[in-house]
Amino acid sequence: MKILAIAALLAATLHAAGLERLLYVTDRSGISVYEIDNGHKLRRRIEVPESGSYKGISVSVQLGRLYVTSNVKDDLICIDLYTDKILWRKNLGKYPDSAAITPDGKRLYMPYRDEDNWKVISADDGSVVATIPVGRGKNYDDSPIGSIGPHNTWMHPSGKRAYLEVLTLPYVFAVDTASNRIIGKTGPFSKGVRPFAVSDDERYVYANVDALLGFEVGDIRTGKMIHRVEAKTPAARLAQVPNPPKRKPHSTPSHGVNLRPDQKEVWVVDGVYGYVYAYNVEKLPPRFVAAVPIFEDPSDQPHPGWVSFSIDGKYAYPDGGAVVDTATKKVVARIPTSEKLLEIDFQNGKVVNAGHR
Repeated sequence: MKILAIAALLAATLHAAGLERLLYVTDRSGISVYEIDNGHKLRRRIEVPESGSYKGISVSVQLGRLYVTSNVKDDLICIDLYTDKILWRKNLGKYPDSAAITPDGKRLYMPYRDEDNWKVISADDGSVVATIPVGRGKNYDDSPIGSIGPHNTWMHPSGKRAYLEVLTLPYVFAVDTASNRIIGKTGPFSKGVRPFAVSDDERYVYANVDALLGFEVGDIRTGKMIHRVEAKTPAARLAQVPNPPKRKPHSTPSHGVNLRPDQKEVWVVDGVYGYVYAYNVEKLPPRFVAAVPIFEDPSDQPHPGWVSFSIDGKYAYPDGGAVVDTATKKVVARIPTSEKLLEIDFQNGKVVNAGHR
């Protein structure tokens, strides 16, 4: 009861200050909006007609706009955060995937999976201002993963560099956002890179790689892979799920890794057995901290494919329906989370801050 009372007091204080922290979560055909400081209560849905199969989500705080990519019609869709209305839709290439936006809210760095490039796109009108050729990769002969090509993007908080990943290529590429040219790469990792996260000091990259339950660590300064972390599914869970899916979700055991905003922990998903694992990275090599089951009942079989955090780092949002308190490592709420979600903060009705995937 004391915890509930404290939470209620905090929510009332924030409300009195005019601050609203909202979680925007893509669903099958639109976006669901949840009140973070009110037990993640559903507030409303935003319908996005003729869309779905979302691949990325970004926000321009300065423009007050939300951007999602949809694989239904290969659209980049721009939504006004004040009216929930669609401002424009752009088809700029084949298969727009997971973009990142510059901190000034002006440019989106968008990978096109069925092409070989990232496009730099004006967040204002959707025009293409630059193209960055990177490559397509080549599918594996022994265990093909499906589609290949430009996939995920990470933007440094300074906005000076973007980091790029191409399916089946064992590198993370660094781009100078002033020239829009590749200025370096980290790797090779042991196999093709999947989701990844870059430390704020740009010292390390934490990367999922194909066929690995866990992640690898790359040193950006030397360009070398320096640590491999192999996570272990708890034995009790292996017994509960004796017949896991023959084809792994996303074709790999771990498709989801992220740095807690305070930079102290890396969280990685177990996409087959429904866990997230936390590792302390204040000193390397990473040190295992906790295994957090995101299923409510052992018979449930969520397959998380991503993990994101609230801006303050208090909550982790693994795809799979759970909200996890990052301090206690306990599930504190259950909402239909997805791989594409982020926090947006409003102060007296004005957009003032936004998180990232």
